[in-house]
Amino acid sequence: MDSHTRLRLRRQRMALYSFGLIWLGIVVGIELSIFDPLIPHGQIFAALYAANIIVYLMIRSGISRRLKDPSLTILQMVIASTAVTVILHYTSDIRGAMQSIYFMVMTFGVFALPRPRMFVMSLFILASYTGLIAYEWSTQPQSQIFGISFGLWLMLGLGLAWFVYVGGYIYNLQQRFREQRQALRDNEQRLTDTNAQLHAAMARLEEIAIRDELTGLFNRRHFLARLDEELARSERGGSRLHIALIDLDHFKDVNDMHGHQVGDLVLRKFADVAQRDLRRSDVVARYGGEEFIVLFAEGESSDIAQVLERLRIDFASACVRDINPEMTVTLSAGLAAWHDGDTPDSLIQRADQALYKAKDDGRNRLVVA
Repeated sequence: MDSHTRLRLRRQRMALYSFGLIWLGIVVGIELSIFDPLIPHGQIFAALYAANIIVYLMIRSGISRRLKDPSLTILQMVIASTAVTVILHYTSDIRGAMQSIYFMVMTFGVFALPRPRMFVMSLFILASYTGLIAYEWSTQPQSQIFGISFGLWLMLGLGLAWFVYVGGYIYNLQQRFREQRQALRDNEQRLTDTNAQLHAAMARLEEIAIRDELTGLFNRRHFLARLDEELARSERGGSRLHIALIDLDHFKDVNDMHGHQVGDLVLRKFADVAQRDLRRSDVVARYGGEEFIVLFAEGESSDIAQVLERLRIDFASACVRDINPEMTVTLSAGLAAWHDGDTPDSLIQRADQALYKAKDDGRNRLVVA
């Protein structure tokens, strides 16, 4: 049940409560001889409650949402004003006071109906009361006094005119308030969307700042920053940090023979295989061109060497399987472990020396410094 339906049902319950108070007042009035004891109040309010229960069920079930007036305000006001007109027929002595019930009915529409519809309802009530006067003048002319009848009719007409004017003003104020509140909600939603887009853009910029555009791996600058952090941690805790430099063998020949697009595919394929074979704690980055660097924050040299061997074999087979069966691309790697007093440059230099030895020894292999 949405908020509009809950509001309509709340107003409906208020109407039923109001009818109950009027009924109680009539019963007390009969006992005090204010009302005609022949008034069929039981039948009137039974019909009134039956009609309003039907309206309640239509609102509760959602049937009323298919109509132009989903709150069924006009229907409820027509039912209530008809019942009031019947009641006024039995209240000749206090009719002026009882006419105020008409205004209670009009109040029910102040927050739901625009001025044109309030005007139509006023005409309906005035026409109903005029019909009552005409009926009484035709059936009991001897008991009617023109001055009183016309005065009551005029008072009712003036009161309805006041409700049309003030009710329309209140309705317009309420509509403006709703529009302003909706505008605030729309602005808030736009700000929320803009903020989300801004955060996404900032996250994207941060990602661009630390990622290599072609392979999606970390770039050299971010890797060196991470290396500084891990070296500081190793100096404090003595953890086993390793660096591996990896170079794709004869990569220039791949570009010359197959084109730079195939070369880009090879670089991306290495990135895919590396991210799959390496551990989550390992940091792999594109160091430059066809050269890559890996930071192993923990682990023994023998275990890391096995990881790199698996990467070497898987990469070569992936290039044959996924890029070109007639193209052989291998990699060479140099692995160096951190020693006391190492700086980033010294550690990378030893890994680089191991890499060059791997190339001198025939490529497609791993050498541990």
